[in-house]
Amino acid sequence: MRDKSQRSFLFLQGPLSFFFRELGQALQQAGCQVHRVNFCGGDVVYWPWGNTHHWRGHVYEWPQWIAALMEECKTTDIVLMGDWRPLHREAIWLARLRQARIWVYEEGYLRPNYLTLEEGGVNAASSLPRTPEAVRERAQQLVDMEPFMPSSASNPMLGRVLKTAWNHVGNVALWPLFHRYRTHRPYCIGRELTGWLPRYFSRKRRHAHGLQVTRQLLRSRVPFYFMPLQLDADSQIRRHSPFTGILECMAQVITDFARHAPQDTCLVFKNHPLDNGLLNYRRYMRSLARATGCSDRLRFVEEVDARILCERARAVVLCNSTLGLSALRMGKPVYCLGASIYAMPGLAVDAGQMSLEEFWHKPALPDSDLLQDFLKVLKHDALVPGNFYSPQGIRDAIRASLVRMGVQGGRA
Repeated sequence: MRDKSQRSFLFLQGPLSFFFRELGQALQQAGCQVHRVNFCGGDVVYWPWGNTHHWRGHVYEWPQWIAALMEECKTTDIVLMGDWRPLHREAIWLARLRQARIWVYEEGYLRPNYLTLEEGGVNAASSLPRTPEAVRERAQQLVDMEPFMPSSASNPMLGRVLKTAWNHVGNVALWPLFHRYRTHRPYCIGRELTGWLPRYFSRKRRHAHGLQVTRQLLRSRVPFYFMPLQLDADSQIRRHSPFTGILECMAQVITDFARHAPQDTCLVFKNHPLDNGLLNYRRYMRSLARATGCSDRLRFVEEVDARILCERARAVVLCNSTLGLSALRMGKPVYCLGASIYAMPGLAVDAGQMSLEEFWHKPALPDSDLLQDFLKVLKHDALVPGNFYSPQGIRDAIRASLVRMGVQGGRA
C-alpha cells in the first residue's frame, strides 16, 4: 500500500453537486495529491478552482491528452461517476494500463440511505460475487466485520432539481469555452425541457390517476405482476440489457404476458419518478394491449409509492432496476431481463435459470438466508452511507469513502 503522500487522485466527471469538490478537499487534508478534469461549464460550477484541468479538445485527441495528464500528475487513483460514460471508458482503460486504482460512484444499490462506491466498476462491471457459493464464502469472511451504518441524512428532491438547474446554467454561460462538449445523455437540455415542463404541470392529475388505479386494483384483489420502468437513458438499459430502450423492453414483456401468463392476472407498469416525458409509455402500452388482445389486463400508473405495489404483487418483473433488491427484501419473487448484480439462483431469476413464460406460473421465492448474506457483502464491499446532495449526506459519504479508499482507518 502506498503512503498517502504518494497517492495522487484524478477526478473526472461526477454528480451534479459539490460532492466531488468536498471529497477532493478531504483527500488533500489527509495528505494526498488531488487533480480534477472539467469537461463542461457545469463541471466548473461545482469545482471552479484547485488543480483543475479543462478538457476542450476533440474526442480523437482525448486518449493522448488524458494519458499525458495521468503521467504528469503521477496518477495512482482515478475517481468518477458512471464507468460507462464516453471519455470515462478510455480513461479507465488507460488507468488500468498504468495500474491505477479506479473508484466508481453511482446512485446506491440500496436507497435512499446509501451510495454505491466500488473499486474497478459498478453494475455489470462490479466485482461483487456472482454465485450463491461465492456470496456465502465472502459473507463468512465478514462475520466479525461491521458494515457502514446507513445514513439518516435527508435527500429532498427540490435540492437535486436546483443543483441540476445550476449545472445547466453553467453549461450555457461557459459554452464558448467548452463548445465541443456533448453530454452522455441521449438528449440535450432543451429537448428534455419539452418533456419536463408538461410533466411538471400535469403532476397532480397523474398523481390522482395513479391513486385511483392503484385503489381499484387493490380492492379488486385481482392477482397482478408489477413492472417498474427504468429511465430510457439509463446505462443499465442501454449497456447492460438486451434492449435498445424501454419501449423494446415493454414490448417483450407485454407480448409474453399476453401469451403465457395466467388469464386471471394483471400486469401493472409504474413509470420512473424522474422520467423526462419524451416517450409516452402509457400510449405505447395501450397500443400493444390492443395488438395482443389484453387491454383489460394491463395498468399504467405514475406518482404512487412503488413499495405498495411491490408488497401486494404476486411477483416483480424488471430489467435490472435497484428496485429489485427492495422487492427481494420484501420476500417477493423477482425476474430480471437484463444483467444484474442480484440475479443468481436463490435471489432474482434470469433467463439462464428460467424462461419468463415459466416464471409467470412458477415465480421463485428468494432464499432469505442467501439474501442476508448478499446484503452483508453488498454493504461492506460496494456501499457507503450518504447521498450526493444534502450537506449531511455528503459528510457521511466522504467519511466512509476515505475509509473505503484506504486513506483513513476504522469503520463509520
